[in-house]
Amino acid sequence: MWLLFRYRYSTSQGTDNLKRRMISRFLRELEKQEGECVDDDSVNFLHQNNKIDLVGTSLTAIYPVYRLSLDSDGKIAGASWSRIPTLLLVEGDRIALQIGDVAPAICRIMKGDVSKTFEKGQKISLESCEKTMDGVVGNLPKGRTTLPPNSDELLDVCNNMQIFQLMETPLEGFLREPEHDAKPPQLFRQLDSIRGVLFFTGIASFVLTLVILLGRFHQLSQDLFHLLPVPFLAALGSFPLVSPSCLIFVEALGSARILTSYHPVASRVRKDSSMPQTAETNVDLLILRYFLAICGNRLSLQNIGSLVDDFIRKSKRLDAGTTPLVRIPPASLNLLYKLGVATAFTLIDDELVCEPQSIPQQLLIPSAKGLKLLDLCPAYESDDEEDSESDSSVEMPRHRQKSFDPEQNDDSDSDSDDALKDHHHVPSKKKARRRLLRKSFNLSSRRSKEEAGETSNSDLSDYEVQFEDPSWWQHLPSLKCIGLACLLVEQKDELPRSKGPSHYVSVKDASFIEDHEFASCKKALVHLVCKERRSIQLRSLARCIGFSTKPGLSGPLGDLSPFTEKNRLHVISTAQMKERLQIDFHERGSEESRWWGLLRADSTSVIVQDSRSGAYQLFSVGDPRVVLRATHEAWQGENNTILPLSSYDRKTILETTDSWKLADLDVEAFSYAPIPHTFENRCLKTRESKFYLLDNVPRGEKQLLPVQKDKAASAEWTLLQNQIFLGVLGSLVTPRSETQGLLSSLQDAGVRFVYFSPRNMRRQKEIASQMGIDVAWNCAISLRPLDQGEEDPHRMVSNYADWDVNAKLPHGIESVKQHLKDVDNVPLLVSLFTDVTKETTKDMIEIFQEYNDTVVVVGLSHLPKNSTIFSAADLAIGVDVLSDCISWSEEDSLYYNALLPSEVNFASAISAHFCGFRLKGISSMEHMPTILAQGRASLSASTNAGIFLLSGYLAFSFFALLNVCSISVALPYIPIVGAILYLLVILPLVGLPITMSDPDQLCMKQVPPKNDVTVDFGKREGKIFYVVSFLKAIPPAVFPQLLYLIAFGELMIEHEFELVQSRCSSNIEPGGWVSVIRCDALNGYSGTARDSAVALSIAELLLCVTVSSASFLYRTLPIWVEPPWRRNHIWVMGVVVAILVIITYLLVVLESGTSSVLSWYYYILAFCMPFLCLFWNEILKRPEKNVLDRAEKLRRLQFETRLGMWSPK
Repeated sequence: MWLLFRYRYSTSQGTDNLKRRMISRFLRELEKQEGECVDDDSVNFLHQNNKIDLVGTSLTAIYPVYRLSLDSDGKIAGASWSRIPTLLLVEGDRIALQIGDVAPAICRIMKGDVSKTFEKGQKISLESCEKTMDGVVGNLPKGRTTLPPNSDELLDVCNNMQIFQLMETPLEGFLREPEHDAKPPQLFRQLDSIRGVLFFTGIASFVLTLVILLGRFHQLSQDLFHLLPVPFLAALGSFPLVSPSCLIFVEALGSARILTSYHPVASRVRKDSSMPQTAETNVDLLILRYFLAICGNRLSLQNIGSLVDDFIRKSKRLDAGTTPLVRIPPASLNLLYKLGVATAFTLIDDELVCEPQSIPQQLLIPSAKGLKLLDLCPAYESDDEEDSESDSSVEMPRHRQKSFDPEQNDDSDSDSDDALKDHHHVPSKKKARRRLLRKSFNLSSRRSKEEAGETSNSDLSDYEVQFEDPSWWQHLPSLKCIGLACLLVEQKDELPRSKGPSHYVSVKDASFIEDHEFASCKKALVHLVCKERRSIQLRSLARCIGFSTKPGLSGPLGDLSPFTEKNRLHVISTAQMKERLQIDFHERGSEESRWWGLLRADSTSVIVQDSRSGAYQLFSVGDPRVVLRATHEAWQGENNTILPLSSYDRKTILETTDSWKLADLDVEAFSYAPIPHTFENRCLKTRESKFYLLDNVPRGEKQLLPVQKDKAASAEWTLLQNQIFLGVLGSLVTPRSETQGLLSSLQDAGVRFVYFSPRNMRRQKEIASQMGIDVAWNCAISLRPLDQGEEDPHRMVSNYADWDVNAKLPHGIESVKQHLKDVDNVPLLVSLFTDVTKETTKDMIEIFQEYNDTVVVVGLSHLPKNSTIFSAADLAIGVDVLSDCISWSEEDSLYYNALLPSEVNFASAISAHFCGFRLKGISSMEHMPTILAQGRASLSASTNAGIFLLSGYLAFSFFALLNVCSISVALPYIPIVGAILYLLVILPLVGLPITMSDPDQLCMKQVPPKNDVTVDFGKREGKIFYVVSFLKAIPPAVFPQLLYLIAFGELMIEHEFELVQSRCSSNIEPGGWVSVIRCDALNGYSGTARDSAVALSIAELLLCVTVSSASFLYRTLPIWVEPPWRRNHIWVMGVVVAILVIITYLLVVLESGTSSVLSWYYYILAFCMPFLCLFWNEILKRPEKNVLDRAEKLRRLQFETRLGMWSPK
């Protein structure tokens, strides 16, 4: 009862208690790390601030924040911009937001006398800022101009970025968010049902035993001391009193197995450990440590659990710093009971699905026969499975009609190859499968290489591509220029920097007084947003063409060694800027999202000098619409000619660009121009090396004059005229390899995979197809609601039918609910939901739960908005990506003015306090199938252990009931020592190790049942379960009664021969025990013979239950199919120990010489009866297996269907 009381107290605390403990632990860690901090100067501050670099934008809840730094005397020494997670923001912080962002808390615009307040969660838009498009563009210089270095206009062209001041601390509101009430799992209802049956059985056992004893009042009155406890013991075996306390330890063992499988990829373990995790090689020891920690957590004895864990680690000589245990999930999360029966697995963040970089997909270049389309695919170590296609490229004649018709390009239902011929298309299944077999991406290692400034090609191995056309080398003269342009543009941060201020502003450069301070703040922000992001797809394409930056004969930079960069010109078009300001976040492409928060130029041109000839050359890479305005000719490398770029080719290129962008490809065009000798002096005399050129068409004019005719254009603009078109590259963000393996594992396991994407259907179709999600019929639902009669402009329209409308799929949450109520359950079978927000994602997860799904949610752990989704889910898994940004070690110093590792870890941990797991890095997701399989195995083994305990307790009740029904005049009784030995020693000793059983072969091939609140057991499952459980309990209760009669009679003849001969019969012969047990004269007898017989019967009961436990390791599989002694060594040890305990019990209780008195057939019966119980249990598996297999086949049939049940209604 004490165990149950402590467990219920721990369960009632829920996650609120966990949240308090997490905050307390954070404060302790923060206080400890602050004690280790040292004073810093501006140099150290800048170094440390770069060291903990949180890569992200407001889209990932990481905001640019302007904060002051202090010197050793506590005085203001300077200020800088850095990226801070939302929950680390505080009131008074200055943050940078742009059009399209969402306010993380109540904030106001800081701009002179103008101040407007935004509520938490409000979208920043032109309307909310009381601005117009013409007003924003009108404030920019007109015509073709060059913006001054670090100009404030650069913030305007970066989606009108502004500085806001927070009016509240986001963490305060986050901590006040209410907790979502979770639906209990089906196993809980089954346990409640079983408790009711056990309670009724206990009462019935007590009443029947008492009534029978009262009916045999003569024996009861003569032996009241031994027989009076029997009714209470009969009730004790069935009452749910002892069994729940054992189930506490069963749950702890099952959860320990799950946490052990999760331990290697846990965020806290990887962050805190400085040594490889191979130091923890003893899995059994790790399970023991988790078992003790969970028991301490469940019983609210954490301090005792910590002391025991420290003792184990010290006794085993384990380094306490290398093997910390992960956070123990609270009992209220029901980790064991929900992970094993998960029916839906959802991903709610794009970062978990998509690779962080795009890879080249298609390249369009001019050729003698027209525009040539070359396909690219990931490179492989072995090409044995390569298709023998002669030419995968597509010729595009100049006079072909509608070669890039958008309606043809978006045909998702057509089977015609011609319709998919001239655009980016979905590969065939075989080809798609090969494209998806890529190497896993290691983000942390790549980041370390980039920070170290390595220019080797080793970091491109995960994005290496190759041309599918074996004759691609024929176009090498055209490709060489493109490859060189890729490398030159990608040589970011290589050229000498201008002497403008960095994002750190010292006190000497800025007086922190009102307006001057605000101006310095904006000046530093310009530097932050102008940081260029690497585009791996360009380097990958260059390497595919044959370029290399490895040191060689050419020089230390490889093929780039002869070229010296002189100028870098970034072109910004206000026409493109207007599109970015008007675009909805659902229409935003994958690559655009990765550039969010940074100023991505519409075109970048690099001027280099060739040291071999001394000539100057210009290479441009950018948006095709911007690049084509500066090009008038095209390079045909096959015949080494330069021809005018015709209007038809120009139109074809623009149509191809639009088609690729709709498929979520990042499109970049290439051009080239030699710098005339008359312009070379401009490159030498310029003091600045980096320019931002603005192309702003004045209001009322359609377009500007050509550059060579535009006399008002700045001097830098004249360098961009008369360029030669080289080609267009389409790059695609591909799904992560971890996600693809997870998808196939979930399909086999009968768990429905669901992906929530914020982008629209058109942009999401391609990546969903590569993931393996069906994108044909009934494939996706948009959660963006449509007004009555409103058309969805983002639907994928085909030539034959609209795949969205013709399938009658709903739009929006309310439409989904109505569809499920009136039509069919197709929305529950869809694996892709588009146009989602965090609110609609939560609503859809609740709909899944309403229709009896057990939902597992996986999302980024540091996003505060994910917390409500984690709370609503049955089980949540947070993926920690912030810890990758921490490169702190004990040898390094910590600085007051920098983000401390404890702060970064807290921001990730507090948002995920509802999560059962917090994985370290996205690459850890590849371990999810292992964790899921361990969850199923643990739940199955724990269920089998619970069934064994149930059968054992029922057998004890039946044994007590049959004791008073014995035909012997001297009724057998149950000694207290025997009852304690059975209930508290043998049953737990044999039953708990069953929880450690290995999974059977079909564990991950079965579809788990739905969590229907109206159903406790499936059809016929409850009835067959109770019948089988009662039948399994009968033989262990009956067989010891027979042995008691034999032992009592023979021991009476041996030890009480004179008494038997004088009162029962004078002609007693050996083996005449039958007449002895019926002798009325022995009523009330109490002596050695009876005590020894009772001990032998108790020992036989213990032995029968111990041996028959072998049939409980697997509920339906015969023991000859899955031998238990091979799959559970701990159980074997438990059985051996139990047998030794039984033998010890007999040696202590029995009189010496008792074994020699018993006849030979007694030993044969005593040996065979346990195996008869085992055989009886194996027979009873058959009807239960038939029912369970039938239910499993029905669930598999329902899972595999794509048409929907009862469709249409």
